[in-house]
Amino acid sequence: MEKVIRLYKIMPVRDGLIEWGEVQKGLLAPLKSPCVQITEVDLPKAPIKEINSAYHVGLVGMLQVEAAIKAEEEGYDAVVLGCLDEPGVSEAKEALNIPAVGEAESSMHYASLVGRKFSFIGGSPESKGVLEDLAKKYGFYNKLASIRKINASPLDFAAEKHFLLDKMLIEGRKAINEDGADSIIGYGSIECLEILRKELACPVISPVQASVLMAESLVRQNISHSKKAFPLPSNISNIKNLKIKYE
Repeated sequence: MEKVIRLYKIMPVRDGLIEWGEVQKGLLAPLKSPCVQITEVDLPKAPIKEINSAYHVGLVGMLQVEAAIKAEEEGYDAVVLGCLDEPGVSEAKEALNIPAVGEAESSMHYASLVGRKFSFIGGSPESKGVLEDLAKKYGFYNKLASIRKINASPLDFAAEKHFLLDKMLIEGRKAINEDGADSIIGYGSIECLEILRKELACPVISPVQASVLMAESLVRQNISHSKKAFPLPSNISNIKNLKIKYE
């Protein structure tokens, strides 16, 4: 009997399971398999319910890392760290031996496979610089056609506000016709992404789906991130739960 792959998927905000539950359910449904178990959690201790800036990324980064460490200790095969702005992803790769996968890196790798230039569509305008920095960090800046944000918060997307689809279509067409994108990294529900795929007639990648599939692929290949690139901190046993020691 094939071994079940256990993935630990973190939404790095407070009440993430409540706010994003239906959207995540729709995105993960096509990926379901008897051989893959996805455990979804959020961060009850997170001070915020949405992430739309580098400041927010810093606030929740180490909370997400702590949750990832816990997942490895509990025997999970890989950790999927939520949020396109990637709080704590590099830090988790240092702390863990199992694969730790972020949404931006995964979606940009997929976009590079299916086209020459990609654009990010959706999400709040405040995080545009975060995505630019991540594209540079992962070596995809030369393939980044544009980042077209919408004047809406992440929680608007979680609630699937009715005006978002029209705005996504407008920005998607501009990304293709004006910026030279031939693939899109989208945002929001599976229904929204499927309409974008049909109307824009190009690949539209879900960061949630991309990160889960990337984590599963790494586990199946029995490989993880290089410890030459992400060495284990020498004193990690002393600094785990550091905050608790000083409370």
